[in-house]
Amino acid sequence: MKEKFSVVIPVYNSEKTLEKLYLKIKQELLKITSSYEFIFVDDKSKDNSFNIIEELCSKDCNVIGIKLNKNYGQQNAVFCGLNYASGDYIINMDDDLQHNPKYIKDMYVELKKGYDIVYAVTQVKYHKLYRNIGSKLTDKLFNLLLKKPKDKRVSSYRILKKDLRNLILKEKRAYNYISASILKNTKNIGNIYYEHSARKHGNSNYTFLKQLKIFLRIYLYYSNNVIFKFFLKRNEPFIIEKILNTRKEK
Repeated sequence: MKEKFSVVIPVYNSEKTLEKLYLKIKQELLKITSSYEFIFVDDKSKDNSFNIIEELCSKDCNVIGIKLNKNYGQQNAVFCGLNYASGDYIINMDDDLQHNPKYIKDMYVELKKGYDIVYAVTQVKYHKLYRNIGSKLTDKLFNLLLKKPKDKRVSSYRILKKDLRNLILKEKRAYNYISASILKNTKNIGNIYYEHSARKHGNSNYTFLKQLKIFLRIYLYYSNNVIFKFFLKRNEPFIIEKILNTRKEK
């Protein structure tokens, strides 16, 4: 039986990169398997990103396009996509071509060594200083709050097994931080190192204020402090406005 791969990509204002990203990923997937699917989740982009997704859906029945009714943020968009991923292995990566698809096979090979999830990480930094500081603070928070192994690192470029995906989806939160949910369910983490690509188009959506808000949300939603539970939002993590290519079997 062929192993199926699902690729979940949160999309925000990426009309210039989506088609090229899709083609590059597909090229790498076909080196491993002929059984695959893409799940593009448009987080209420302001450009023509969803039009590009619609075109991809019309050309490839293995592409699922989802449009959210408002901007819920990258993490909740990924969480949405995980709900529609039916593969044995789920790949998650950004939409801006900074995550080079050529490392998909390397992550898969590492995953087959027995890990539940493998993150692709890099020592090279192309981000602004506050983002590097924010990443380090988040890493420290994961070490303290979620007991992340100190010799392991996390990122938004990863491959995980279906069983771990199922555990993540059992956690119902208004705000989801995928790596925090992962660490809640496993410490069996692998890493590969890769060369990070510079952003091809546009600028990062992250500001210092957004970075700080993410840090605080992780602490609020993933801490075991009972007092914090009273401050948590109870609304849905996402609402879908439109979905394409649901006709195929799951």
